[in-house]
Amino acid sequence: MTPWKPFAAAFALAAATIAAPAATAAYPDQPIKIVVPYTAGGSSDVIARAISDELSAELGQSVIVENRAGAGSMIGTAYVANEKADGYTLLLADVPFTIVPALYGDRIKYKPQADFTAVSLLGVSPMYLFVNPAFPAKSVKELVDMALAKPGSISIGSGGNGSLTHLMAALFMLNTGIKLVHIPYKGASASVNDLAGGQIDASFTTMPTATALYQAGRVRPLAVSSPQRQQESPDVPTFDEAGVANMTVQSWWGLVAPARTPAPVLEKLNAAMAKVMQSPKVVGRLNSVGVNLPSDTSAAALQKLLAADFTRWDEVVKRAGITFE
Repeated sequence: MTPWKPFAAAFALAAATIAAPAATAAYPDQPIKIVVPYTAGGSSDVIARAISDELSAELGQSVIVENRAGAGSMIGTAYVANEKADGYTLLLADVPFTIVPALYGDRIKYKPQADFTAVSLLGVSPMYLFVNPAFPAKSVKELVDMALAKPGSISIGSGGNGSLTHLMAALFMLNTGIKLVHIPYKGASASVNDLAGGQIDASFTTMPTATALYQAGRVRPLAVSSPQRQQESPDVPTFDEAGVANMTVQSWWGLVAPARTPAPVLEKLNAAMAKVMQSPKVVGRLNSVGVNLPSDTSAAALQKLLAADFTRWDEVVKRAGITFE
């Protein structure tokens, strides 16, 4: 080796070392993409578009929302997992993010707990247990008593096998020791419509899905899965108040990035999102689709929620014996 080659190699290494922090410090210097793993128009899409303009203003770069739907959120999620961990491709995650691995295990093409890191918790929405107005039970206790007296005599609809509404029904049965007849539908709206029509006895869903029917008196809520009673339904008790523990579960939405995204980039995103989530415009848009702003929207809050949900749904799926081919 000629004398200058070691110095050239050392210089190149030093230059690369200096260039990496410099590139990170310049973040962002190109448009950022938020991938929504569903078609346009749904709650996740609305939330992504609600935060994109404000995040763009905070970071000084365009923030583009891209819909990559399919396979119950798995296509879009796998896409982001395989993107470069540089802060330019983010994922708008929701409850299926933590349910899918419990249902499909190693058959999915990514590992949610290893391939992603939290950026910000965006919103939460509790689940309600609704019954048909003609249903005899006027409380959760009365429903449980009826189901214990006649196992398999009460039907409960859901938005489909493996959906949050299905797993909520499974969790409810596990926590009360009752046996209900699960009727899966193609979407929560279809389930609630049949509930109003008297084809089924009960169904879990969010208030936004059932608002029109609830206001018209065509469905009746027995309990809500939030820690406290909700402003839009102050007479509806929480499950804890109704005597059923371990039912404090909320639908949620969060922003996550590929794992190994540099810490300085995450810090910039965290700081920007903290300001975005204080925007009255963003809060108003979220509230318009029935999504509540959490008291803590930090990355740590989302990470804590994710850890709890991964554990919860894995246990529910195993205990309830839910299997998918």
